[in-house]
Amino acid sequence: MGDVNMASGSQPAGGTVSTAQFSEQSASSFVDLTSPAVPGELAAIEERLHLIQGLLDALARMGDVNKVLRFSKDRASALTALQHDPFKYSRTQADAILDMPVSWQTSDKTEQLRAERDRLLTRRARLHEHVTEALALHWFG
Repeated sequence: MGDVNMASGSQPAGGTVSTAQFSEQSASSFVDLTSPAVPGELAAIEERLHLIQGLLDALARMGDVNKVLRFSKDRASALTALQHDPFKYSRTQADAILDMPVSWQTSDKTEQLRAERDRLLTRRARLHEHVTEALALHWFG
């Protein structure tokens, strides 16, 4: 977990808690499990990853997606069609696909989405790792 020095401290209620002293290097990777931001950040990462996966899939199958769009009566029917076979996108993904500009079909946009996906996967893995380490420290100290 980096350069973290654990020390015992006392709670006013009489219990003992672990406190941490961080170097500048370890402070940037510290995850405060008492903060509601951790589950919120994980949820936001999962939501964005879900959306990106749908967009990348649609870009890879753009010919089929365009056929569905051409034969759909309106946006609502296109949205419904994208949520069923052969695509099975979620409503969120289908909405994002319908909102994609045509310029997103360029290879640089696909690469940007892949890079964002990779960054989010790395951040999610680090958060899970820090949560696991903190829980292990708490339980097995």
